[in-house]
Amino acid sequence: MIEFGPAGRCELMDEQGIDIMKVPAFLNKLGLKTFEYPLTHGINLHRDKAREIGEEFKKYGISLSVHAPYFINLATPEDEKAEKSFGYIISSIGIMRAMGADRLVFHPGSLTKQSRDVAFANTKNRMRELVDLLNSQGLLEGIYLCPETMGKHGQIGTVSEVVELCTLDEHIIPTLDFGHINAFTLGSIKTSADYENILNQFKNRLGERGNLIHAHFSRIRFGEKGEICHLNFDTEEDFGPDYVELIKALKKCGTDGRIICESHGHQTEDSKTMSDEYFKQ
Repeated sequence: MIEFGPAGRCELMDEQGIDIMKVPAFLNKLGLKTFEYPLTHGINLHRDKAREIGEEFKKYGISLSVHAPYFINLATPEDEKAEKSFGYIISSIGIMRAMGADRLVFHPGSLTKQSRDVAFANTKNRMRELVDLLNSQGLLEGIYLCPETMGKHGQIGTVSEVVELCTLDEHIIPTLDFGHINAFTLGSIKTSADYENILNQFKNRLGERGNLIHAHFSRIRFGEKGEICHLNFDTEEDFGPDYVELIKALKKCGTDGRIICESHGHQTEDSKTMSDEYFKQ
């Protein structure tokens, strides 16, 4: 079964004065079942407040994930910068545990001035170090780390790279950002078969764990270097990908997990559109 929900608060919530404590009731009325809490610009949430927020989401049966800060870069060759990235992840895990969330989404890294091969080798090595560190402290129990597929050519996070990272530990599952994948590949996702090919890469490599995904979805404008900006379903621009074709693929593959909508400002409304399509008779 797939759960649908938004990433963070949307424009409609702002317009209606719906603060974070009122979000669970709002989502519940719409039949949405999951929410991704953003720590993307820094960890400025106290754990006591995180617990309070988590209790409200639990009350309405809405699952939670957390997006870690954008500052993380596991591709760095510098130990000091890697340690800072580890620190952001450990701090994010503390918040998500207080909140009752069970999935931590993060961007794997950036090439900076390195070749792609060198940057990915660094990312994989840092990921091993991170997993060993988290396991030594018992921090991975009951949660998943979710490295994200990325949309810009200067970032680590192709489908094959994320597959490889997910092989490192049983507590790692992908964040498949289909808008990012489409942008990185300059519009390669057009049909349900294209989505199936992506999903099957994880199934074939990870076995049963490959059937469980965390995913982001939005239409994304792209150029020759990949992602430019997120759009929403109402935007009159010829940029994909198509959510209907995704839903066909999810059903055919029997995929389980969560689809987090990241449409620009309309993430809740577009989540509802996707959920209605998935569950229609």
